[in-house]
Amino acid sequence: MTMNLTLLALALAVPLGATAAPLTLDDALALAARQSRDLDIARADASLAGADGLGAWQGVLPRLDLTSFAGHQFYGPNRGQVVDPTSGTLIPLNSAAIGYEAYSFGLQLTQPLVDLAAIRKVSQARASERAAARGYDESRLGVAFDVTRRFFELVKAERTLQVLEKAARRSGELVERADALFAAGRAQKLDTYSARVNLGNDRIQVEQGRTRLVQARADLALALGQPGDVAVEVVAPAGVEGPAIPSGEPPPLDVLMARARERRPSLAAAKAQVEAAQASLSAARFAYWPTLSAQASYSRSGRYALDRKDAAGLVVSDGTFADPARNYNASIGLVLSWNLFAGRSTEAGLARAEASWEKVRATAGKTSDGVAREVTSARQTVVALAVQVGLSADNLTAAEQSLALARQRLEAGLASQLEVRDASLKFTQAELSLVQARIDHAVATADLARAVGGAL
Repeated sequence: MTMNLTLLALALAVPLGATAAPLTLDDALALAARQSRDLDIARADASLAGADGLGAWQGVLPRLDLTSFAGHQFYGPNRGQVVDPTSGTLIPLNSAAIGYEAYSFGLQLTQPLVDLAAIRKVSQARASERAAARGYDESRLGVAFDVTRRFFELVKAERTLQVLEKAARRSGELVERADALFAAGRAQKLDTYSARVNLGNDRIQVEQGRTRLVQARADLALALGQPGDVAVEVVAPAGVEGPAIPSGEPPPLDVLMARARERRPSLAAAKAQVEAAQASLSAARFAYWPTLSAQASYSRSGRYALDRKDAAGLVVSDGTFADPARNYNASIGLVLSWNLFAGRSTEAGLARAEASWEKVRATAGKTSDGVAREVTSARQTVVALAVQVGLSADNLTAAEQSLALARQRLEAGLASQLEVRDASLKFTQAELSLVQARIDHAVATADLARAVGGAL
């Protein structure tokens, strides 16, 4: 059956139910989209990449800085000599320590004009942001498959427990039958002991099945982003419950591979990472090139914050924070900066960028090979399990007929209790085999959908 793994993309539009009703697979996927810890982590990683992308623009966009100072300036005592211009003699000059208020403020605007390394860093950040976004999509696929797998593991644990409980009830009936035959003188006491041992073994299997069921519930709860002690109940899809045998094969391998190359987020993320590494390599090479920027500055400083006036109200000294058209320093021009030698740090940066590019290329190739292997293996598994479901269904029919015949022979006195027990064990094994084959086929189909990046 086809698992629609793209439900996670629409899950936020589905209201979360407040009841403890059993979950369908669609409900589980929607719940995981809201509460999965793994998705929270992947979403935070994508947000971090977006923040880095914004920060990369600092080398391209203008920068405006405002500085301001208000305080006290001190000068210590000074000893010195000056030359008397009339006599040519040295006159001692001593000054005492002084201090006065000091104020200043300034504006500086810098606009990069030519900085090729900064431009390539912007391209690198954009590619890294795309890679992070595709990585988040890959995490959604992974979470969807993990929830699907654990969902069906819980279904398997429930169905397995039901089969084991039925087997224990059949063993209980054999105990009653053995006691009745012994009381009638038609069986030995050993048969009653053997029947009770078989019943005890079946009850042990039932308890082990209950343990596996509790563990499966806890695993699904964790995958859904809930505490592990939450009692999760599920509703099995119709394809697992019904008697139908899977029909038809998945699409051909070349079709599946084409879909994977088009839709698999990990491949798109690998491609974006290669682009980011290429941009980083270009930026490292451009670090040897000069940069050109335009710069404008304006500043004022003085001993007074505001205009100083005399008794008549006339301004005798301009204030630092008063009329900006007076007592200022301003400049405008072009700034050329060329890194001629930086202690081989530029060379080291280029070497790291080249090594990173080679590593990312190799990693992208490995990712592509891994996706091809996943698609090939998943398709073959789906095909093989479909055949296994059919064989298991045939075995169950034969085992059911064999058990019915053994019971008839026991009633007619033509068979022993051992023959019935053997037929019952084979019937139980056939039931378990069919349950496992059906669920494994459903999980394999979901895995194939994940491998190609969405629904088949």
